[in-house]
Amino acid sequence: MTNLVGQVGCVTGFVALIIIGIAFGAGRFLDNYLGTQGIFTVVFMLGSFPVTLFAMVRVSLLLVARAQDRIAGMDTESQENNETTSQEEEAHR
Repeated sequence: MTNLVGQVGCVTGFVALIIIGIAFGAGRFLDNYLGTQGIFTVVFMLGSFPVTLFAMVRVSLLLVARAQDRIAGMDTESQENNETTSQEEEAHR
């Protein structure tokens, strides 16, 4: 479970860096191209916060759902192994 938390944190942090970097780069590009004095950079940076928040929540939910499916699969597999072992023990008696 600790591994999952670490993975979610790393992935969401990486997603945030990418979105903020794209917003900053696009803002700087438009400011240089249009000759404005930073207005696009400020607007894009402010706009990147809700986009980043939304992306982080969606990625977190996706990763947690995948982890829960994996855990449920392991539990099912463990129960099947226990049942098989119990049946084998009864057959030997």
